[in-house]
Amino acid sequence: MNKISVVIIVKNGEDFIEKALKSAEWADEILVLDSGSSDKTIEIAKKYTDNIHFSETWPGFGKQRQNAQKLCSSRWIFMLDADEEISEELKHSIKKAIEDDDSIYMVNRLSKAFGQQVKHSGWYPDWICRLYPNKLTRYNDVLVHESLVIPDGFKPKKLKGNLYHETYKDMKDYYQKMSMYIDAWSTQNFQKKRGGSLIGLLRGLWAFVKMYIFQLGFLDRSVGLTLALLRFETTIMKYVDLKIKKTNSKAS
Repeated sequence: MNKISVVIIVKNGEDFIEKALKSAEWADEILVLDSGSSDKTIEIAKKYTDNIHFSETWPGFGKQRQNAQKLCSSRWIFMLDADEEISEELKHSIKKAIEDDDSIYMVNRLSKAFGQQVKHSGWYPDWICRLYPNKLTRYNDVLVHESLVIPDGFKPKKLKGNLYHETYKDMKDYYQKMSMYIDAWSTQNFQKKRGGSLIGLLRGLWAFVKMYIFQLGFLDRSVGLTLALLRFETTIMKYVDLKIKKTNSKAS
């Protein structure tokens, strides 16, 4: 029987990590890599696994996933975020898939924002590669919006069943996550893109129109409008923060 490790990287996930851990209890190994939690995350994780590791620094999402994978002992890896939950149907699909030959598998993530499922707005379907053989590949080095490296000759296959995702429970949660994302994005794109309020405004307007109109965000009713407005604002702030970083760099 082929073994599988479910891998979770986390920091301060006490509000949601228990659902993730419960949904992975069937796995041969649950591995948690913590990057400095100050809440009850570790206390909760210890109820489900002894395989808990700690990172003193934060290298970015891509490299942190690489670091966690290196600690795994199983043939197969399923990368699970701390705010996600494996559905029963997806669990059965995973268990069936790992008995076949080496391949890379995508799962369909269904997200919830501010208490409501989001089935449009460019959020669903949301196919992401999460199941793969340990020795075949790894994640790239990107700080944010990291992705699995797909080796030549491999075409990802789709698994049945949703991966449930709890994104933002309230505005405080949203802005805490977005502040980290904006900082990582502007750092990652420091040498690649131009910053500034005008380009941010133009890109923000397009982001709103794309999400709310072309990606049918209006069908998600109030939460669709809320997400589109937040996308507009966050897009502006990304480019403003990039401009600030470039200005500070020249000043120093």
